[in-house]
Amino acid sequence: MTESARGQLRRARTRLGIKPDKGLGQHFLINEGAADCIVDAALESGPEGIVEIGPGLGVLTRRLVQADVPVVGIEMDEEMQPELERIQRDHPNLEVRYEDVLRAELGEFTARGAWVAVGNIPYQITSPLLEQLLTTAPPFAAIVLMVQREVGLRLAAAPATEGYGAFTLLARFYAGQPEVVAELSPASFDPPPKVHSVVLRMTPRTPPIEEPERRKLFFAVVKSAFGQRRKQLSNALSGSPHLSMDKLQARDALARAGIVTSRRGETLSLGEFVALTEAVEEVLA
Repeated sequence: MTESARGQLRRARTRLGIKPDKGLGQHFLINEGAADCIVDAALESGPEGIVEIGPGLGVLTRRLVQADVPVVGIEMDEEMQPELERIQRDHPNLEVRYEDVLRAELGEFTARGAWVAVGNIPYQITSPLLEQLLTTAPPFAAIVLMVQREVGLRLAAAPATEGYGAFTLLARFYAGQPEVVAELSPASFDPPPKVHSVVLRMTPRTPPIEEPERRKLFFAVVKSAFGQRRKQLSNALSGSPHLSMDKLQARDALARAGIVTSRRGETLSLGEFVALTEAVEEVLA
């Protein structure tokens, strides 16, 4: 049996004298079952390659390289280099790049074929990283991420619930309903964070609006609807800095979309937002 994740981590940290960097949001995964679930979810679609975000000391990496496909780790902390080089010596299919993933050109990998993105990511970059992953072109075959439980609830939220918002619709627009693969307590990490976590698997798809300009309009409508989420839609749309609409135009667009003017944005489904975007485009034409 291979050494446990906890044992690997302790040995590596002792050998390298590494202390988790709070500024980088480092919480190393030590839950064996969760690590296996993440890797299984990443390999479910039979990827031709894997991008691992933040491999750290290699708990997931050691499992991913067993798949015998190219694995590219993107790691910002160069203190992890000696441990990752140990893995590379035994697994030539592993490449590690020491850079900020938010500055990386991820389309380089997806252009090669069916690649998957996976990682236990720093919670403070969840929103920009998720947007980057979802909008990568060509799209990833799947995205498997460890996120804060509260973020996971927001991404999976239904219309008219507290967590439902623009962030929810970003994920739905590009990848539909996320799948919850696992739920983890703080004890699954070293050091333990103050929050619970979930592992989500998302499968990017062709979005319901493909043209770039109309896509921009969709998100402008969404931002307008949630910018003042307690306002009725006719007021939220006409008072938005993201749209140049007066109240009469807003009411006209809502009527064309078959949406009652008194509804609030938080009650609209993805399909209704798509219909509303088309109506707004007609009114503003």
